[in-house]
Amino acid sequence: MKITQLITLILWVVIGYVTVMLVKSHQSVQLIPKVKVGIDVLKERGFNILQNKSIGILTNQAGVDSKGELTWSTLKNTPNIHLKAIFAPVHGLEGKFMSLETFYNDEIDDIPVYSVFASNSRPKDEWLRGLDAVVVDLQGLGIRYYNYWAFMIYMMAACFENGIEVIVLDRPNPLGGHCVGGPIMDPENTSVWGPIPGLPLFHGLTIGELASYCKNLPDGISANKLTETGVPHSGLKVSPETLAKGKLTVIPMEGWKRSMLWQDTGLEWVETSPYIANLYSVYEYAFTALSSFVSLSYYDTCSFLKFEPSWETRRPLKIFSSRYITAAAIIRYLDNEIFKKEKQGFSLSVTGQYHNFVGITVKDIRKVSPCLFGLGMLALSQKYAHFYSDNDENIRLVATHIGDNELLHKLKKAERINVSYFKDKWANEALQFSKKVKPYLLYE
Repeated sequence: MKITQLITLILWVVIGYVTVMLVKSHQSVQLIPKVKVGIDVLKERGFNILQNKSIGILTNQAGVDSKGELTWSTLKNTPNIHLKAIFAPVHGLEGKFMSLETFYNDEIDDIPVYSVFASNSRPKDEWLRGLDAVVVDLQGLGIRYYNYWAFMIYMMAACFENGIEVIVLDRPNPLGGHCVGGPIMDPENTSVWGPIPGLPLFHGLTIGELASYCKNLPDGISANKLTETGVPHSGLKVSPETLAKGKLTVIPMEGWKRSMLWQDTGLEWVETSPYIANLYSVYEYAFTALSSFVSLSYYDTCSFLKFEPSWETRRPLKIFSSRYITAAAIIRYLDNEIFKKEKQGFSLSVTGQYHNFVGITVKDIRKVSPCLFGLGMLALSQKYAHFYSDNDENIRLVATHIGDNELLHKLKKAERINVSYFKDKWANEALQFSKKVKPYLLYE
């Protein structure tokens, strides 16, 4: 081989190697999340505020850092931090229990694991004894009745009453900070599904911002003690004085902006509960928020509409049209009377072997008004079947989730629902809420 050929060969090898390394470098950079969640920031600070403290943690399987490591495990294995108790919300520490299943207290490496669920939503004082602080690392959806945040409020109440600091590790709102709207919670409908009156169904806050807002409620916190769907829930009553004297520390994220959906953060989605297995299911759940109560509350000899959830896959959600109306008629109604100009964010199609299903594909949740689809389905159901329930528990469940007494009154009186009226009403209420929470926002 001539010397020139050898030099050429070496050059090509070097160029190839450099190219491969540049590609790998680019890929590794791409894999680094844009957002550091609260536990990442706390770790970078050397866990300074937890040093030599006895702590508890309220968390589950979605409480992880940007590398996917469980927060409770990280704290357990960090020197000079004494993890004395783990508190698990509804669905359990690993997120495997269905919401109506009770689960029992357990332990991990001699650390007790307490279930703060049902009648123990507010943790018992003896569970908190000896703790200096309780860390909260929970991933919510930004939807009021997806109620992990409520367990944080119960924990705050118990800790403040016992002189224990609460430290919230902030996490993204997967729907973004601009998704605000839907029915407001009226005081008489508060429960474990929504213990704070005045909160819209879509609140647009991170869990840290929500904690700060709730701590500063001028009238304190009061939630009704109700039995819903067979599960007893503890009530909640916290005076403004107790809230004022409580110590709350929020560890903010770095890099998060209010315009971000989850996929913009670069973080991996971790299943938060049995039905929220992937990111698509988050947006599907948000899109259909109120419509899940159609099949619960509207029935005659057979269900008016029967929902087939597909949260575990990327299949469109399917709605079965019963004897009252066809799938094609549902789509015509929604197109002509409800959405009109608001269809860029989703698509509807007639599907199924007998063309009796409405397939829903969510394309961009940012382009859909919160709750508009569910409101349309409630209006459609009222038009054809009217509200009917001989079960007081079902009525109470609808009330504690929807929250808006004016809408509930129309449902019970079988009055037609004016979609435009409620859409405008909720938009105005959302505007007022956004002004009220502005002092507690941590991100632009």
